[in-house]
Amino acid sequence: MTAVSGSCVHVPLALSRPAACRLPRRCACAALAAAGREPTALQAVAGARPAATQPVAEPSTRPQPCVEVFPAMIASRLTDDNRLFVESHRIRGNEVGPNQRMTITSIATLLQEAAGNHAVAMWGRSTEGFASDPSEGGLIFVMTRMQIQMEYYPRWGDVVQIDTWFQEDGKLAAQRDWSVKDKATGRVLGRATSTWVMINMQTRRLIKLPPSMRAKCEAFQLKPPRHAIPRECTRQKLPELQLPAEIVGPVQVARRSDMDMNGHVNNVIYFAWALETVPSDVYNNCHLYQLEIDFKAECHSGELVESLAGRCDTHDKLLSNGAGPDGLSFIHVLRRCQGEACTELVRIRTTWRAGEPV
Repeated sequence: MTAVSGSCVHVPLALSRPAACRLPRRCACAALAAAGREPTALQAVAGARPAATQPVAEPSTRPQPCVEVFPAMIASRLTDDNRLFVESHRIRGNEVGPNQRMTITSIATLLQEAAGNHAVAMWGRSTEGFASDPSEGGLIFVMTRMQIQMEYYPRWGDVVQIDTWFQEDGKLAAQRDWSVKDKATGRVLGRATSTWVMINMQTRRLIKLPPSMRAKCEAFQLKPPRHAIPRECTRQKLPELQLPAEIVGPVQVARRSDMDMNGHVNNVIYFAWALETVPSDVYNNCHLYQLEIDFKAECHSGELVESLAGRCDTHDKLLSNGAGPDGLSFIHVLRRCQGEACTELVRIRTTWRAGEPV
């Protein structure tokens, strides 16, 4: 019943429980248990019977991971009074071959990347060419020669450390060296050296290092000079290829994707083209110990490149410096031909340890 007072209607509060709440507390808990639900702490008080003890869970048979945490790479940095650049890298799946070992082209790519990052660390990022000082507008460094020696090729997932440094090499050139180490053990896996010159981007002609650049090189170059490969084992003359060539490889097309920041075929692409002329029994069953390359001319997108090769003598210095007495060597020539006129682009010598797969 309701009562009216003035203009307000008073509704008495319903003090009775809803039907679902009229069970005694003990019965309410029993009803929950019958429904397959455990009573809450509030429902189990005031004389309610405690829930049945849960059975102990069986040990999990779920497989456990072998590696839960991959350590982060240490930041690339300048050390030794800003004269040495150090960079770490975990080997990725697209950098290895069928045997899960790095390829020589992947090694060369890492060396190139470390060199470029070192240049950025010294004088900043440039929008002109590769590894150039942005304050030296229109002038870029280009590599004229490179030599790589690999004692051991790291596997997929390994972490390597690249150390790189440079020093002047006469009035016109600079020398850059690298050391490749196993990050976990410190073992030296390989080493490399290279020669660089500065050219004018507009004229494509060699120039002397400007005084400003020479001063910067003086401030950042390693002292005293250090050579990754013994000096007497570097810059050995590469022999001429005897024509007609013993081995004729496939004709390569310089693709747009092969171009680098300097507007010509990237150095590493030449390595891959040259290796296509290595006999299968050597490529599959021997260890590529050393690769030397002389860069002679530029190659641009759309040009056709011939791949030629032949066996050559292994230099005495190299036989005693890691290749072994049974070392095998090949001379490779990549050239661009238009009719009868041919231009040699690069000349490469590869040296292999016999009977020792990569």
